[in-house]
Amino acid sequence: MLGEFLEISLSTGDILASVQFYERLGFRHAQAGETWRHPYAVLSDGRLYLGLHQYAFPAPALTFVLPGLRSKLAPLAVLGIEFEFCKLTEDDFNEAGFYAPERQMITLLEARTYSPLRPAAGGESLCGYFREYRLPVHDRESSWRFWERLGFVTTDANPGTPAGSRWLSTGGLNIGLPANPRERQVQLVFEREHTRGLGDLLEQRNITFKPDHDDDGAATLSITAPEGTRLLIRGVDF
Repeated sequence: MLGEFLEISLSTGDILASVQFYERLGFRHAQAGETWRHPYAVLSDGRLYLGLHQYAFPAPALTFVLPGLRSKLAPLAVLGIEFEFCKLTEDDFNEAGFYAPERQMITLLEARTYSPLRPAAGGESLCGYFREYRLPVHDRESSWRFWERLGFVTTDANPGTPAGSRWLSTGGLNIGLPANPRERQVQLVFEREHTRGLGDLLEQRNITFKPDHDDDGAATLSITAPEGTRLLIRGVDF
């Protein structure tokens, strides 16, 4: 219903600082088009694509590509979705956006805004394998039903996720909805099989981190990007 997942869109006041931060983590540039008038860059680990926008908007946003956008909005409206913005004129790049529960912005675009990396050009960053977009919620069951109505599929708990958790999944994106987490902000959750010495590598690249534990007690490293994005690296041998 939402189309193809494109990117996690991040708003940054200093795109150079954000780009350099993700480069130090091992993310690589995807070739961005000239869709936007504001500065825009896309960094990827081969699986996760982060769109860095030097532009103020409700972020992070989950952005999808839905060709024929103008004709695809009516079925969403039938579900009771109220659009925060719709740009559908001949002079605009067609886009629309609405809020999911917890004021999670979802953006729909008419077409792609970058070229994906070739498989050989990807590869994991220092963060490891991207596992989930973790969105804390107050009413888990109500939120779950909302995402399922949008076409997300429920998957059972997986290794590397907090005990008893489930995911909502669509191509390339898993969303976790913890109901009573210690962390109330959105987190990008990664997992590394081998993490010994990771702290030293991060320090060498001038990346500040905080050792912590996840909700299920698993050892983690928490990192905050320049634009405020929270990254959580789960590991077994910190």
